[in-house]
Amino acid sequence: MKAIIFILFSFYSVFAFASEETLSDLNLVKLTPDEENSIVSLGKKASDQVSQKLMKTMLADIKSVGIAEAARGWSKSVTIINDIADSFELGMTIRRPTYQYRNPINKPDTMDKLALDFFLSDESENKQYFARKIVEKDNNRYVYYQPMYVTQKCLLCHSSNMSEDVKKVLEEKYPDDHSNNLKLAALRAAIRVELPESAIKSGQ
Repeated sequence: MKAIIFILFSFYSVFAFASEETLSDLNLVKLTPDEENSIVSLGKKASDQVSQKLMKTMLADIKSVGIAEAARGWSKSVTIINDIADSFELGMTIRRPTYQYRNPINKPDTMDKLALDFFLSDESENKQYFARKIVEKDNNRYVYYQPMYVTQKCLLCHSSNMSEDVKKVLEEKYPDDHSNNLKLAALRAAIRVELPESAIKSGQ
């Protein structure tokens, strides 16, 4: 089943998310053990903070103003994520790329697709992350991806069974929504943590 999903998403990504940048443009090199230890340590810490903060905030908003109004104001997630990245003071950036994006800011680029396709493949069995070094002329960088899977709570705002008031808010706010029919336990997105080479060197 996982292999079938992988094929479908790969086919979809080629046509729906065409980019000027191709995979061959990315100069990816193998991580050294020290590099991998550093990026995984930082990436996991940041990713866990993002997951926990987003869920805690969303549940608090739902309790305070209801699901529909919580969904209306959920663009605050970008601010939450940026604040967490800035708190590390390492030049870190964080995104949540997904094929099933609601906010266009989460539309995946070429590197994101490589990670997402990895998590959709059988190769990712028992793997908790995907990390690579991207070598560029003047700006080597590291990327760490941690998968996010659909939970029951996600379906409050991301399923075909959403209440009509929630659907109305989402149709108004996100007319090009790709995430209104998610399935429990499926891959939701990946948390992408990107760091400059200097951040990894300072942590070794």
